[in-house]
Amino acid sequence: MPLRLLTKINRVLVIIVHTKNLRIGNFRSKKAIIGFWAFVWVFFISSFQTLAEELSSFEKRELSRLIAMDWNELANQPVSGVLGYDQQHWRNPASIAVIRPDDVYEDGHLQLVDSFRGVGGMFVTRGNAYDDFVTMRNFSGSPTEKFLMLVDGREVLQPMGGTITWGTEEVPLAILDRAEIIRGPGASIWGTNAVSGVINVTTKHAESTQGNSVRLAIESTGTFLGEFVHGGKIREGEFYRIWVRDQEYAESELLSGMPARDDGYGRKIGFRYDKNLGMDLDLTVAGAYSTRQFEHIFDLSYRLFDVSSSLPVNTSGLNSVAILAPTWEPFNTGRTIPINTGLHNGFGLQLDRYQNFEELAQDAGHLRARLAGITGNDFEWSIDAFAEKYETNLGHVGHQWERDEYNLDFRGNRPLGDRNHLAFGLGYRFMEFDVTEVVTSPWDFPVLDLVSLTPLSIPGSNSYPILNYKGPDSFQRFSAFVQDTFEVKEDFFVSFGSKFEDSDFSGTTLQPGVRASYSVNPDNLLWAAYSRAYRQASLVEKFTEVSYARFWDASNGIWINESFESDPTLDDEVMDAYEIGWRSSPSEKLLWELSLFYYDTQNAVFSGPPIYNAFDYTSVGGELTFNYIPNDFWELQGSYSYSKGEKEGVRQTDFPESMASLKSVIHAKDDLKFVQNLYFTGDRILPSAYNELPIDDYLRLDLGMIWQVGEGWRIGLFGQDLLDPDHPENMYTDLDVEPTRIERRFLLSISKEF
Repeated sequence: MPLRLLTKINRVLVIIVHTKNLRIGNFRSKKAIIGFWAFVWVFFISSFQTLAEELSSFEKRELSRLIAMDWNELANQPVSGVLGYDQQHWRNPASIAVIRPDDVYEDGHLQLVDSFRGVGGMFVTRGNAYDDFVTMRNFSGSPTEKFLMLVDGREVLQPMGGTITWGTEEVPLAILDRAEIIRGPGASIWGTNAVSGVINVTTKHAESTQGNSVRLAIESTGTFLGEFVHGGKIREGEFYRIWVRDQEYAESELLSGMPARDDGYGRKIGFRYDKNLGMDLDLTVAGAYSTRQFEHIFDLSYRLFDVSSSLPVNTSGLNSVAILAPTWEPFNTGRTIPINTGLHNGFGLQLDRYQNFEELAQDAGHLRARLAGITGNDFEWSIDAFAEKYETNLGHVGHQWERDEYNLDFRGNRPLGDRNHLAFGLGYRFMEFDVTEVVTSPWDFPVLDLVSLTPLSIPGSNSYPILNYKGPDSFQRFSAFVQDTFEVKEDFFVSFGSKFEDSDFSGTTLQPGVRASYSVNPDNLLWAAYSRAYRQASLVEKFTEVSYARFWDASNGIWINESFESDPTLDDEVMDAYEIGWRSSPSEKLLWELSLFYYDTQNAVFSGPPIYNAFDYTSVGGELTFNYIPNDFWELQGSYSYSKGEKEGVRQTDFPESMASLKSVIHAKDDLKFVQNLYFTGDRILPSAYNELPIDDYLRLDLGMIWQVGEGWRIGLFGQDLLDPDHPENMYTDLDVEPTRIERRFLLSISKEF
């Protein structure tokens, strides 16, 4: 019998043995037992495609349905992102959530990122029709994602703004395998930017997507989604798939009632090719191309003259102010805007509202190849190569950004005897940047005289770009990591390791981590972890200047420029993170987890005005999550999280301290289920260049009905945000754009599974 087969059988046997600890073998429910053995057989079938007959479409769907009946099966799924190799979820010394395709569909979400709302410690908000803001464990302070996200091993964090373009990275739901959300630093394996956590997204093997799959969805707002996947078999051991995804975004409305002008589209095509080169060697080649285009609003005038605040500088000695509005479209609000200045305090001004609706275009494409195998001494290895090109045109701020990126990674792991498992890797990353300034021309600044409250025409008001980039044009990084997990004694495991990196931006860094887990008894697991992680400041934070207003000093005859100024001397953020956790299965019906954390961060970057500053920052909190199955037809899943942050001893208020979620699934019939989702988000205050914006706490209720019809077809009807007609969630605080109204909406979804 081939060694690879023996290795796989051994791993399945390990999983079966561990299931005793979860009492899976003692479940009273026959469905749970069937679901468990279905999982085992699916594992075997997916591992030995050359040794087993291919399942029919009906059999695949039935096995998936049986597995999904029992949420305790989550404890048996392997997780690869914590220790560097597949380890049973139950045994992992980390706070982990796993999102599967059915979770996304059942919740009525069009995108994977929307399903993060139900994960403890994850804070998801929408700032406009097409972009989400995501924070993990509420490590806030700037509009950047301070965690690392990977899609099939490819880093998708954009170095320019330190953000993730969520819509660009979406894939059809039919090819999504899983998303591992690992809360807490993962830098000892994943390196820079894996600060507050890691999201590890993987897609399915091409053999698992044979035939055709379709997904169509339309919202009452007008947003539309269409996905199509086709997979086929070339010959024995050789498979392919091609796919297309199109999402059309409907225009939303700003908090003030103005149209947000954020409609547009996001379109993506992709392919994957998998070939078995022998029992011990597999080749994968995959790629995708995406294009997105929107009319992006850039509006400062309304917030600039808000009643609750003065202008960002003392204007008592100045004669005029220029509102940053290059060739912008005037929009008469029909109302008087109160202003507070040194010359006019509380007087009203009938002011046309100037807005820019230039296009925001994004194009991205990548190609990856992977060679993976296992040797005769149980050494599992993989070589991954990536090439990516990314272009974005921020016409509303006069900026065009291009990036070429190349990555090469090697990873391996192997057991060392019966008590040790070693994981290690090497990596190289190279990027080239091309930044073009002042794409839109000319820059015309409407000038307002603060004495007469009349427009002025002053030469030179168009002489300064909104965005000025002063950074490097290339970047490279070398990295290596080693992680050793060993059994100290029965049921007590310790894992320690470190990531070494040498980069042009950060120099040489060492990011160590240690984790330990102890099975108190078959139903309870305790873990503890410490790690040091680094976050690299984004190019915007270090090398750009964004101007938001200019003032005319008549006495000196000069313009005074007001801007967010970057700081090229910013050091990396350095976080020391501590965490303890308790995972428990007190009965066959309940699985729950408690985790507590403390983060101590030096040089945490916070955005202006007028500059990006670095402060010492601490955060403390925890999450409680549970899966509960009262009976065969009812499932419950919930979470509660609390976190508190302090900047130099001052309480941070830009994120909710308390959040909660509760999901209920009722299997009314074999082909009919009802889903209820309840989300609570505490109050917070959005920072602003001019005026802080309070956001009240809100309660969101989503309801859904899913009907299985015909051969692989299902229909879903969903209502979202049903408790309120609308509410605000977020905005681009650096540019101070108004938040949009998140409206009550209804969704119809039709899909066909493989």
